[in-house]
Amino acid sequence: MKVDFNDFVIVGAGPAGLTAGITAARKGFKAIVLEKGKIAGPKPRGEGFRENSFLRNLLGEHFFDEDCFKMDGGLMFHSPGTLKLAAKPGKKTLCFFEWKTFIRRLEELAEDAGVEIIYNANVLSPVLKNDVCTGVQYKDKDGKIAHVNGNAILACDGYQSTLGSYFDVPYDQLNCPMVKCLADNANIDIAQTPDLQFYFVGNGDLADYPDFPPCVVYGFPLGGQKMELGLMLRMGHAHLMKTVTVPDNKIVMNVWEHLKNNYPEFSDYFKGADIRHEEFTGMSNTAMVSDFVPAKGMVLIGDSAGFIDPFGSSGLYSGMAMADFWVSVLADKMAMVAGGNGLTEPADKLWTDENIAAFKQGFEETSVFKQIKGSYFLIGNFEWYIFKHLRTAARINRWWPVIKLLLKVA
Repeated sequence: MKVDFNDFVIVGAGPAGLTAGITAARKGFKAIVLEKGKIAGPKPRGEGFRENSFLRNLLGEHFFDEDCFKMDGGLMFHSPGTLKLAAKPGKKTLCFFEWKTFIRRLEELAEDAGVEIIYNANVLSPVLKNDVCTGVQYKDKDGKIAHVNGNAILACDGYQSTLGSYFDVPYDQLNCPMVKCLADNANIDIAQTPDLQFYFVGNGDLADYPDFPPCVVYGFPLGGQKMELGLMLRMGHAHLMKTVTVPDNKIVMNVWEHLKNNYPEFSDYFKGADIRHEEFTGMSNTAMVSDFVPAKGMVLIGDSAGFIDPFGSSGLYSGMAMADFWVSVLADKMAMVAGGNGLTEPADKLWTDENIAAFKQGFEETSVFKQIKGSYFLIGNFEWYIFKHLRTAARINRWWPVIKLLLKVA
C-alpha cells in the first residue's frame, strides 16, 4: 500500500482545489491534489465572474486581457410568464471565458508552482488518528488502495463531497438540483442583451407539473452567440411547502425540455442553437454548512461547504477566495509551530481548539465571507416572500413593484 506525506492534501482539481494547491506551493509548502477524473475540472461549471484584484493576481494579466470576453452587464429579472422586468446594473466588469481555457490556466499555474496532481484518484474516506483527520484513502487508476497523509486536508470535491458526506454534512438539504447547458449559435444579439437574464417560475405555474418546486431559468451571454443556459430549482423553502413534491431527475429533465421549447422569451434563445453540453447536476446553494471544520485536520472548501453566492448561483470566486484564505492561515501557522517552512508533521500543535477558533474567526472577518453570508440572508428572505408567501404567477406579478424594490436593495 502506497503512503505519502504532504503539508496539504487537497481533494478535487476544480478551481478551489487548484487555487489551494497554487497558494500552498507558492508559500513553499508541499501540496498534492487528488482528482477522480481523467483531467482537471472534468465537468464545466460557471464560465464567468466579475474581475477583481485577487483573481487578476492569481490568474495573471494575460488571462484577463487576452482570454476573457468582457462586458459591463448587470442582472435582469423577469417575472413569471416574462410579463414584467426588474433591472439591476452591474458594478464591476463581467468576464466570461471558455471553461477549458480557465481550468487549463489554473492547472498550468499549479504545475509551474510544483503542485503534484494525481488523476483517476477516487477518494474513499478520510484517515483518522485520535479523532484528527491526518489523510485520505483513495483508489488509484489501477484499482489499488493508497493513503496520502498531511498536516491539512482540504475537501474541494464539490456539492456531493465524499469527505463532507463522511461527516454527515446534509447535502440533500443544501443542494439545489439544476440543469446546465452550453450553447453555440444561440439566438441572441449581445449588443441588445448584455445582461445576465433570470426568469422566475413559481410553484404551480407549470400546468403539466403543478407540484414542481419554484425555480429559475437563466441565460448568460458568453460573447458572440455563445450562451450558458440552465434551470435551477430553488429548494430553500420548497421542503416546507405542502404544494411541492421534490422531483426526481427524470421529471427535472422533462421540465427543462418543456421550458426550452415553450417558456416566453427564454425559449427563443434555443432557436437555431447548437447545444455542446447539457447535463443534470446540482449546486449546494441553499445554505452554508454549519461548520467548515467538521473534524480537526480537515476544512470544507467552496461547493463542499455551500460557500456559494446564491444570487448568481456562482461559486467560482467564492470557492477560490476561500481556498486561498484557509491555505494562507494554515501555512502561516504551520511555519510558526514548525519553526519555518518545509515538510513537517505538527498536526497536534496546528489543530488545537484555540487555533481552530482563531482560523474561523479570521475567515468570518473577510469580505468574501460577509458577502456570502449577507447574500444567503437576503435571498432566504426574498425567496420566502416571492416563492413561499406569494407562490403563484398571478400574485408574484401583482406584487412585482415590491419585488423590484427588494431586488434593488439586494
